[in-house]
Amino acid sequence: MSSNNTRKSNFEFEDDEKPPIRVKVKTLLGKEAKYQIRPNEEITYLRDLVHKSFDISPRQQCLINEGVIMEDGKTVKDYNITNGSLINLIIK
Repeated sequence: MSSNNTRKSNFEFEDDEKPPIRVKVKTLLGKEAKYQIRPNEEITYLRDLVHKSFDISPRQQCLINEGVIMEDGKTVKDYNITNGSLINLIIK
């Protein structure tokens, strides 16, 4: 008796199924907040989380990962953000 059921291994996920990663956002004044986000989340979602934590409007935020300014319309995965990444926050 054979089955054509294709089952994913524990290590294969669709983008929207991937487990969240933990990132830290840090201001120039040293304030920090930690978030759990999924790789397919857009940067606008991260900006909303930062707004809730620091009360800084998304329009005033400049998020930088490894020297690259993060743009709306792109995803966390687009910037190769991984578990434990540090994202710097500069207020415009």
